[in-house]
Amino acid sequence: MSAVAGQRWLRSAPFDLLLVVGVLALALALGGAALTSPAAFTIVVYADVWLLAYPHIASMYTRVAFDRVSVKAHRFLLFGLPPLVLLATAGTTWAGGVVALNTIYFYWQSWHYTRQSYGIARAYARTGGQPRAPDIVSDCVVYAFPLWGLLHRAQQQHAEFFGAPLSSPRVPHGVVIAVAVFALASLAVWTWQRLRPGRDEAAPRIGHALFVLSHVVMTLVSYVAVRDITRGWLFINIWHNAQYMLFVWAFNARQFRGGLDPARRLVSRLSQRGNVLWYALTCLGLSTLFYATLGQLTSRTAITVLPLLLVTHQAVNFHHYIVDAVIWRSRRANAATAGKAGQPASAA
Repeated sequence: MSAVAGQRWLRSAPFDLLLVVGVLALALALGGAALTSPAAFTIVVYADVWLLAYPHIASMYTRVAFDRVSVKAHRFLLFGLPPLVLLATAGTTWAGGVVALNTIYFYWQSWHYTRQSYGIARAYARTGGQPRAPDIVSDCVVYAFPLWGLLHRAQQQHAEFFGAPLSSPRVPHGVVIAVAVFALASLAVWTWQRLRPGRDEAAPRIGHALFVLSHVVMTLVSYVAVRDITRGWLFINIWHNAQYMLFVWAFNARQFRGGLDPARRLVSRLSQRGNVLWYALTCLGLSTLFYATLGQLTSRTAITVLPLLLVTHQAVNFHHYIVDAVIWRSRRANAATAGKAGQPASAA
């Protein structure tokens, strides 16, 4: 997240290679291991949930709830929105059953993944501190491959996702093929633009290219190559969770690059160079405490009309999707991500 002209990276080559290549390798390795046996799948799922999925939600709160200034600025998101999301989630489950809840989760989460990829790709496109016109071809690549994957999953008509019923629209085979051709054609044009002789030197550089390619690889593996919908999901979930935590830390590090902020002491300390591990451990500790407490509370309740544990966990996920969409669109977040006040840039 540098403002140096011609900068190839968001932060630095080692960090960005960890963010893009390292996280991709981790997801492929763990997802691949999960394919070897049911026991391995269970182990990887538990590791993903406790070490990555829960902490990645906690990492979002480092932006909105780790100091009085942030809490005051996001009061509604932190205190007003959660009961509304919980009521909506419970109402959806009561009206449509677990199948409605599970279907919304699968498709909304896929959109959430895609928006994160779009935001990070745009952040890479703006490296160097200069505003850029929209890159239509890159945007087509980022959106077309997940659309292909979701249409492919819908055509497969999986009856279950993670052991719960799933409902998908029936999609004609020709529609899937048409979107696949469009996605591959977009990728071909995107590749030609970056390899053609005499291309614009101001074009997004290696970091942007590596990230977009990692997005393509992960989407194809998760939604197309792996036939089982749940095991395919595991690949992209690991990728998303680990990537999100690193990107949020990099954002915070950019915001607090001048050192400790007395008004935001905890988050500014965790965001200093060399404190990535402490940041990750803090997110892990907080998320473990929260979800362990949530599990205890829901297990002791007398309410049996709804699958309360599922409803509360999904409400937390849905709240995360909404808050995440709001905070990355704010002018302050965008300016800090781009490295220049008032300069628009989407993030995760």
